Amino acid sequence: MSNINRDIPVELPVEHGQELKHALNQLAAPQKLHDFAKNISVHAAESKTGRVRPRIRELAMVLTACCAAAVALTLITAQVSPAFASLVGSIPGFSVASDWLTSLRKSDGVQNANSHQYQPSAPVVQQLGDATVGLSDVYLTSDKLVYKVFVRSDRIKRNIITNSDGSLGVDGKAVGYYVKSMDFPGYGSGILKIVHDEHTGEPIMVIPTMTELTPQEVASFLNTNPTKLSFVFYEPQQGKKLPEKHILNVKFDKSQWKEDKIYPQQQSVKVTGNPEIQTIDVQEVKVTPMNTYVTLHLNSAGDHILDLDWNDLSVQLTDNKGNAYQLDTYRDVDEKSGRMGSDTIKLVFASSPYFDKEVSRLALKIGHVKLTEIKSFPLSLDEHLPKILHFKDKEMLLTKARYEDGFLKLNINQNPDNPMSIYFNIPAFDAKVYKSHALYQKLFVGNLDKEGWSKNKLRIEEGKGEYEVSVMAPKQNSYEIEMMNAPSEAEKVQINKTIELNLEK
Repeated sequence: MSNINRDIPVELPVEHGQELKHALNQLAAPQKLHDFAKNISVHAAESKTGRVRPRIRELAMVLTACCAAAVALTLITAQVSPAFASLVGSIPGFSVASDWLTSLRKSDGVQNANSHQYQPSAPVVQQLGDATVGLSDVYLTSDKLVYKVFVRSDRIKRNIITNSDGSLGVDGKAVGYYVKSMDFPGYGSGILKIVHDEHTGEPIMVIPTMTELTPQEVASFLNTNPTKLSFVFYEPQQGKKLPEKHILNVKFDKSQWKEDKIYPQQQSVKVTGNPEIQTIDVQEVKVTPMNTYVTLHLNSAGDHILDLDWNDLSVQLTDNKGNAYQLDTYRDVDEKSGRMGSDTIKLVFASSPYFDKEVSRLALKIGHVKLTEIKSFPLSLDEHLPKILHFKDKEMLLTKARYEDGFLKLNINQNPDNPMSIYFNIPAFDAKVYKSHALYQKLFVGNLDKEGWSKNKLRIEEGKGEYEVSVMAPKQNSYEIEMMNAPSEAEKVQINKTIELNLEK
């Protein structure tokens, strides 16, 4: 799936009876992301220490998956130290520690836009029932809508909880606030945080939100000559099934809106160590008022997924003036339907040289990348077994195969002294499951083990040679099944090259 519909993992309200619920019911995520959910608190902690946050397709989609599957999660929060003295004055009605908010703004590109007085939208604050709600940092670009929601209320005070790591959280089901754009149909990603008002000490719920858009959606919106961006704030009502709905309008000055700067590239670096990989190509550089994007494509003879190593990140971007741009995340481009990952990724760097006319070149240094191999094999339920499966220069033995109520049950034998962790999938059917709430609940959610791992993954156990995996599948006689090594076993490929990128048209 593409990058997507990212939502705060709370039970969301319903608009017009079923509209929101129906939309959320269409959201789902592959098992790779649900596996990732087991470590989501670790990644959230890393974001608090200044490390590059997990790529959007991993972190954000698991939040959506939790909504679609009605998985109960404690909201991920970060507590800001009250020792911060300097305050941010651009959020009416709120006094938030500037150290935390500045760090966040540097990450999402808002700081770069603000520092160059680029503000086509102004912040607003309203009292809505019990809640004081602020909308700030509202930016529309050619491919995303960014905004931050600040909420203070007695409901939040009553439902503050302490997480196992000592940080503050909030009971999402009891609070249930949610803000959604009315101009664009998608849902936004964001990790909810609880901070303290520096003046009053009251808890503030902060929801940094980003909704990915297509250039066509943005162009269509701009063609209406808009003067505002509209949002709906949902406030749950005690004893009522439907929430109260409030409209928030943010002024939008189309004349101040700036288009992206796109620079096609034809730069390549050779890849050694893997005979199937020829080159990594830089296809395009896009510079916006908020971010810098660099698109990388893997030129290979077979199917592979291109990834970066967040535990040992080795990508650096600098310009001809010596400025460095921090990698914020990266996104998959042109994913195959039903498959997580692609041979093309778009690097997203915080900040940009959009407003600096003296910047004419960028230098992209790549130390190493990670490659996930994909192989497939045909299977007929009436063929003779056992059958040898080849993957990554190793052999496995498929000893049994049967269809059972939406699943292919496969018995796999591996050498216990040299095992592999492997995902088995039928991407075309996975895509169908992810689009259907009923199938998703029955097959995907119903295929999680007691620890929350999807059973289509062969998870190696010490000394064990025989495994059974359950692959979501339609009822038919023959199949084409994909095998993909687990991310933990992705191949690290050394590049150690610097690519010069021209920003002059």
